[in-house]
Amino acid sequence: MVKRKSLDNSLLEILKHPLLLLIVGSIIGSILIPRISEQASRTKVLQDARLRKAVEIVDNNTVTISQLNALRTRLAMFHGDNVRLKPPPARLKELQDKLAQDMNDRYLEFEKTGWWWYRALNEQAVILEIVPPAGSDKLRSHVNAYHDNIGQTVNVLQEMWHACVDAGYDYQDARFTQIQEKMNKEWNDVDQARNQVVNDLVADFTQPF
Repeated sequence: MVKRKSLDNSLLEILKHPLLLLIVGSIIGSILIPRISEQASRTKVLQDARLRKAVEIVDNNTVTISQLNALRTRLAMFHGDNVRLKPPPARLKELQDKLAQDMNDRYLEFEKTGWWWYRALNEQAVILEIVPPAGSDKLRSHVNAYHDNIGQTVNVLQEMWHACVDAGYDYQDARFTQIQEKMNKEWNDVDQARNQVVNDLVADFTQPF
């Protein structure tokens, strides 16, 4: 028992030795602390990148919907002005031709990114280590929901668009105002649904799966 106690005291003295403490401190300082600091720095970089991607999703959606809303506004202005100003047939034909050109130009501008910017979100989430390397079915479902909603939004415009450039368009016919009212109601419906999908996409990048 005395021998064991003596051994314990010797080990304690060794552990208290300044040189040993210096060595242990050096190991902690040169290996463990840098690793902890590196991990913390890497985590911060990833968090910042995820937040930037979430903001980018909101910004890209805003641009996309602004472009589509400009198409809706152009149709509304065309029909509203005609109801108010009552242009003669020759002038109406000129206005229809101008409308057709404006709508085509604006739609082509939308086409540049409107159908594409969200398609790589799953791959980007893998890079940011938000989802496993195989991706996430949850994120894919949100991306698909957004794609479907954009398609529905474009379809909402189609009936009024085609009616306004058609040879049978008559601003005095109440049917065309009814088509516009239907477009506005359906637009509000898809707009509300899209807001929820965008919130889901943002959450995918800012909240852990």
